[in-house]
Amino acid sequence: MADTWPPEPFDIAFARFRELDAWYTGDAQTLAEIYSGQAAAAAPTHTVNGRAYRGGILGSLSKMFVGQPVVPDEKRMRMHLPLAADLCTLSADLLFGEAPQVVFRNPTPDAAPADGEPVTKWTHPAQDRLDEIIGADEAHAELLLAGEYAAALGGSYIAVAWDKELQDHVFPKAYAADSAIPTFRHGRLWSVKLWSEYHDGNEVYRLVEEHQRGTVEFTLYRGTARTLGKPVQIEERPETAHYASLRTPADYDVLDGELPQSVKIATGSDRLAVAYMPNARPVRDWRKLGPLAYLGRSDLDGVQDILDKVDMTWSSLMRDIENGQGRLIMPEEFLTVNGPGQGSTADLYRQVFTPVAGGLGKSTDNSGGITIAQFAIRVQEHLDTINGLKKELASAVGYSESHLGLDDARGERTATDVQADLSDSERTRDKKALYAKAALARWSLAALEIDKAVFGGTDVGDLTSAPDVVFAPVSQADPEKMARTAQLLDAARAATRETIVRTVHPDWDDDEVKVEADGIRDELDQAAMRDPIMSPFDPTDQEKPDDGEEPEDGDED
Repeated sequence: MADTWPPEPFDIAFARFRELDAWYTGDAQTLAEIYSGQAAAAAPTHTVNGRAYRGGILGSLSKMFVGQPVVPDEKRMRMHLPLAADLCTLSADLLFGEAPQVVFRNPTPDAAPADGEPVTKWTHPAQDRLDEIIGADEAHAELLLAGEYAAALGGSYIAVAWDKELQDHVFPKAYAADSAIPTFRHGRLWSVKLWSEYHDGNEVYRLVEEHQRGTVEFTLYRGTARTLGKPVQIEERPETAHYASLRTPADYDVLDGELPQSVKIATGSDRLAVAYMPNARPVRDWRKLGPLAYLGRSDLDGVQDILDKVDMTWSSLMRDIENGQGRLIMPEEFLTVNGPGQGSTADLYRQVFTPVAGGLGKSTDNSGGITIAQFAIRVQEHLDTINGLKKELASAVGYSESHLGLDDARGERTATDVQADLSDSERTRDKKALYAKAALARWSLAALEIDKAVFGGTDVGDLTSAPDVVFAPVSQADPEKMARTAQLLDAARAATRETIVRTVHPDWDDDEVKVEADGIRDELDQAAMRDPIMSPFDPTDQEKPDDGEEPEDGDED
């Protein structure tokens, strides 16, 4: 590993990550440094006609409002609107607002149960343990974090982590794209170096986790912001000292009285203990850059100019408000001279003014008295401009305008109208879910195998087939509407019981639908036995006396 950090060619990616992170966090100082060309990480890569450019969609560094130079001592109004952070939070909420279901499907068709036997649902041997691992609230919160990281920086890494002193099972740990150096094969993650930083003055400690298939190696480096430095004992930092407990007895066969500086362990699985979840693909200007070609695309990539103009418009509105506070212009004779070299001031609470010359309110040059300077506050014009920029932003990133607060408040809207407004966001979310499903499925298999190796427990069964990852629909259908549809289908005898159940529960799988439909049939059969007249089934199914059979006593002819 080269001492320069990050190593080439990832220095190109990390310059972009720094820019995207500044928008995401609202770091106005870093944005000003980047777009003014003052930051070392934002140094131009080439020039065209004497103007500095940096590789990427953004292009010129000199046109951004946040990078315009400010004259010393000038109190220029600059306000940041955290729209970029809102976009990243929206993306995470759409994808992981409800915890996804990770379930193993039955690999073979269910055999029909014998008469009188209850219908049972097939369950994978590892399903209960997987529910405990991925279904916990802490795991759900970590997935939300991974989704937000992915939207901000283009991708996130979900590692299998464990600590016997914290939990009795493995758990997911999210890393942002600016904390990883990956290696891809055919677009799939092959290995990765993840790290955490600890700053101590000018020194930077980095705990690097090098993940290979079947192993994880932990190494603590002491360097600077631009260099990785040299490895040191992992106990040197209190935050990383607990990794020493992972050493095996063989590690204590010391050489020259020193322990090995790295802690390398076997995971108990031949799979990589990290899954990569891109936000979207490709990063358009990196698609030919080899190692960077398979990185994900941020929601903020390519829309920096729109975000900049939103900040410019918002700052202009705040400047209007500041100017609109009103100012008083008064003649010089209304000022109190404070003495030589101390200037003059006006007492705004004084009730009587005595002019030096001329009449009250009139100076010797016949200029006017006290006047008020009140500038207009152009609220609606600025807000309309911001809303127009938001519409362009929604179109560029693929989100519905309603999700950016651009609802058209014209009367009552039906549930159908609301669902139509969210269609753009749903399509974008479904595309992101393709990457999330693949990542979570791979992570789940590695997690189960590592969990078995570390914590033991029951057999995890056959893990050759990945589980299915099911996300809840974004736009929940109106329950009343679904109930009416089911009632009409039932009354018209136009659908089977399974179809009706699937109409009310579109997110259920075939096994769940079958169990529910059979349960409904059993309840209806029992109700028919108690009160045949109230049976919901076709009356022709009920037993009737033969034509020649005499009615019982008390029956009418």
